[in-house]
Amino acid sequence: MPIDRRVARTRTALYEALLALIRRKHYELITVEDILTEANIGRSTFYAHFTSKDDLLKRSLERLRDLLVTAKDKTISSPRERVREEAWDPSRALFEHVAEHADIQVALAGGRGGGIVRDAVDEVLAEVLRQSLPATMHAALPRDLVIRHMVSTFNAVLRWWLEERPEMPPGKSTLRSENLYLMVCRRRHAGPSS
Repeated sequence: MPIDRRVARTRTALYEALLALIRRKHYELITVEDILTEANIGRSTFYAHFTSKDDLLKRSLERLRDLLVTAKDKTISSPRERVREEAWDPSRALFEHVAEHADIQVALAGGRGGGIVRDAVDEVLAEVLRQSLPATMHAALPRDLVIRHMVSTFNAVLRWWLEERPEMPPGKSTLRSENLYLMVCRRRHAGPSS
């Protein structure tokens, strides 16, 4: 069901206010009052939509879910591609999103806000992978384990990319994430080295 335009405008104003504040001060120091002032919205309106600033931060990532689903739908268009294990690497859309908001990621890193974002991104990525990956993929392994492994591989590459700041565009980092995952899969199939 589509969201009422006024509700969407209010939520967007609150999301943007929170992001603007995160760029100026530590997440832990931001209060709901700061967000209300920045967005020029009343307290009762805020609480009609969100339970806390943490809830606002977490739910701001619902847009990321939409972005990933759109990326998946664009990439996986034919039934033949849908069954290929590497047909859709969700990390490309995520890396592009992170590149666009790198200052926010760096500002949140290490604090409580960073933990909320990491958990929410993990949840979104796992949900999209559950919907995208063929049920028969890696039949010898529990499906949830494969998904957790893919999410943790993405996180490792993302952390490296944010910390090291390599001269590497999001698309190249995407390849690192996908290559690490595929390398582990091939290694498992090849058996132990001699």
